[in-house]
Amino acid sequence: SYYGVRVYFPRGSFSSRVLRSQGVFESDNARLLQGLVRPDTWLFDVGTNIGLMSVPVLAGVRNSRVLSFEPSSNVLPFLRRTMAESPYGERWLLMPKAVGAEEGMVTFNLSESKNSEFDGIQHTNRVPSVRKVKVDMTTIDNEWRRHGSPKVSVLKCDVEGAELEVLRSARACLISTRPFVLLEWNRQNFHVYGVTTAELLGFVTELGFDVFSIPTLVKINSLREFELHMIGTENFLLSPRDGPKISNTPTLA
Repeated sequence: SYYGVRVYFPRGSFSSRVLRSQGVFESDNARLLQGLVRPDTWLFDVGTNIGLMSVPVLAGVRNSRVLSFEPSSNVLPFLRRTMAESPYGERWLLMPKAVGAEEGMVTFNLSESKNSEFDGIQHTNRVPSVRKVKVDMTTIDNEWRRHGSPKVSVLKCDVEGAELEVLRSARACLISTRPFVLLEWNRQNFHVYGVTTAELLGFVTELGFDVFSIPTLVKINSLREFELHMIGTENFLLSPRDGPKISNTPTLA
């Protein structure tokens, strides 16, 4: 039971081992999400895996809604079962597609099921890739509009190196709703996609976001500072300069 929800996962998965040993998966990120997602708004969870970032928000933020993006066949059966049996079915929606620059089909790399956290569009060589499959791909902006252009208070993005493409696909949503963005930024991952930290920093600065290191929440003021923080963490928070005040009190299980 995780925040009152029975969670299903591949046998021996990394996430399950962490969950069993620590009780809360990526507790700093879970706490941030609970504190930043506002009541009656949406979390777009891009790279949901088995749902360990979605569940704390649904359990702890009143009338929050979650749209989970997850294309991996390694985890989709488990995620679907968790969602179906959870008490949050009406507020928890699934988009079983990858996210990228445009709609269509894309080749997707699958690892062993126990390493599903490393599945992605490109093979990053962090774990072996066992096969490639074709999956549907969509954009954040298209899905945001299909759901009626709702108020998105947080976009969480953990897609093994394709994070900048996800942000580029969310330009209209980012400009209109001014969400916080919880972002994984791992050098080995994004290097495979041929992008740089300078490109990410340039993009988010253009859209009016500041970058903070997690878990310290120290503001990053330059590319050099960004690269120094990357030595110690791969998690960052993008905060809109003209965003709303933070008023939620996190409620961790």
